[in-house]
Amino acid sequence: MLDGQLGRIADVKDDYPNLLKVDYPLFDFNLVLLKNCRQCQYEELKSLAIQSSYPAAQSYIDNHPFEGDVIKVRNVTAQLNLLTQKRVEGTILLDFLLSTKHPGFDQTAFHKQVLMPMKSFHFVHKRHAAIIPQLTKVLKKLDENGTVQFLKSKYNLSKF
Repeated sequence: MLDGQLGRIADVKDDYPNLLKVDYPLFDFNLVLLKNCRQCQYEELKSLAIQSSYPAAQSYIDNHPFEGDVIKVRNVTAQLNLLTQKRVEGTILLDFLLSTKHPGFDQTAFHKQVLMPMKSFHFVHKRHAAIIPQLTKVLKKLDENGTVQFLKSKYNLSKF
């Protein structure tokens, strides 16, 4: 049964109040800022690129106001292209996406700053709240018997 959102950050409940979190963290990752300058801080940047389809970056900007231009793009590739071409001074993205979508991207040319650690969870619609204890129990069992670690290793997600 597919109901709700799979593998989303906890802030998703703010925009979708009908969703309830399954309290089992699927992945641990970081929201990072890649910058063209080594000494400048987030607040000093004149422009940022963020992905419009991932709420983590927008949520960070909402909670840490930014005075510069925010350019919303569709994917990580566009973000990295804008940064590499110096069309933006920085980009906010999940290290998870950077390492899975662009594992060969040379980050050494940029300054990487961890903005905040994050976790992802499954969410179900409130009309199915009764299945949350069952899902939690099964996910914990899969963790205890090694299945979670096996799958993360198989798909090269062990560090998350």
